[in-house]
Formats: sequence, structure tokens, C-alpha cells
Amino acid sequence: MKIFANHFFVLIVYLLGISIAFAKPNPPVPTYKSPPAPPGLPIDENLFVLLIIAILLGIYIIFRRQSKTKVPI
Repeated sequence: MKIFANHFFVLIVYLLGISIAFAKPNPPVPTYKSPPAPPGLPIDENLFVLLIIAILLGIYIIFRRQSKTKVPI
């Protein structure tokens, strides 16, 4: 059993060494001085629709939970 454990640890160290050998170097430093402009995407578009969907989903989950906990007479 001791020989198997030694071979296992040698194999693990060997595999970790290979992964380090194939690792990529650090990316180059950017040459621009100002940060890039943000994309022109609207953040608050269709918030009203998302709010209605969230309320309906909440109501659905509440009624589903209540229907599971009711005891029939």
C-alpha cells in the first residue's frame, strides 16, 4: 500500500507541474490612458413589465404554497 501511495503522490505532483508549464503568461498592459466608454445600453428599459411579472410570480408562488398546506375537510 505504501508503494501505491508514493506513486499516487508522484503522479499528482507531475500533473500539477505540467499544468503550470502550459499556463499562459500575464496579459500585456493596456496602452490607453482613459477607460473605454461604456456600452450604450439602457438599464431601466421595460422595468414596468418586469415589475408586473415579478408581482404575478410572487402571487403564483404564494397561492401554490397555500394550496399545498390546506387540509381537506
